[in-house]
Amino acid sequence: MNVFEPLAEPARLRLVEILASGEHTAGQLADVVGWEFRISRTAVSKHLRHLRNAHYVDVRAELQWRWYRLNPLGFDVLERTVADLRHKMDTAIGWNADKGEKYDPLGQFAPTVPFKGPGRPANRGRRERIRFAPSREPDLGLYPVHPLLPEED
Repeated sequence: MNVFEPLAEPARLRLVEILASGEHTAGQLADVVGWEFRISRTAVSKHLRHLRNAHYVDVRAELQWRWYRLNPLGFDVLERTVADLRHKMDTAIGWNADKGEKYDPLGQFAPTVPFKGPGRPANRGRRERIRFAPSREPDLGLYPVHPLLPEED
């Protein structure tokens, strides 16, 4: 999963903004975000589950309440991804400024032959032909004799 995908939804981003202030119960989050975005408590729970699966949010149970808080490990991954993108941007990987064209460091390898379309060799005549039909004789219940094998007496 892309690290930016869970934060692309405005309701999830708002949940993260609220959780930045500290721990909150699912009911508190559902009241605020549900009112702002006009979504149900079930939808807010679904967004919290997505954030939890992406490791942006941790949850702990206390009696009948679920307390949500931000998980710093999820944001460490996000920061590393942003730092990697910043490095690629600074070193101009993907673009050759001198030539003014796209630069692909893996482009030096030969392209693979496509499965379909131009550039693929024709496969005519490469399949083995069937020499006899493997069907049964319906009246006799016997299989036909293979043409290359000697007949048995």
